[in-house]
Amino acid sequence: MAQDQDNEEKSLQQFNLNQRRAINNAYAALEGQKNINSFSAFTFEDAMDLQIERIEGTGSKLRPNELERVDNIEQEMIKAVAELKDVPPEQFLKPDEDRDVNTE
Repeated sequence: MAQDQDNEEKSLQQFNLNQRRAINNAYAALEGQKNINSFSAFTFEDAMDLQIERIEGTGSKLRPNELERVDNIEQEMIKAVAELKDVPPEQFLKPDEDRDVNTE
């Protein structure tokens, strides 16, 4: 009797595994097809349009487009160089061979 019950439990367990496997395979096939459809719908032209939008599209103060970012960096550099030009030469440290880093 115990042997029959063990066989029945193993058979039921195998049945459950087969059902789960079938459902898993069906779901994976559906999700895979969705991914294929979304990738095939995305064209080179779409990618180029997104890049153009990122470079020269509308931006905000917190998220400027790439052209605005380059302009901001350029303006900051121009300002930093202008401020550095106004520093009197005597405020710069004299070279010291014992403390300077060898960059050669």
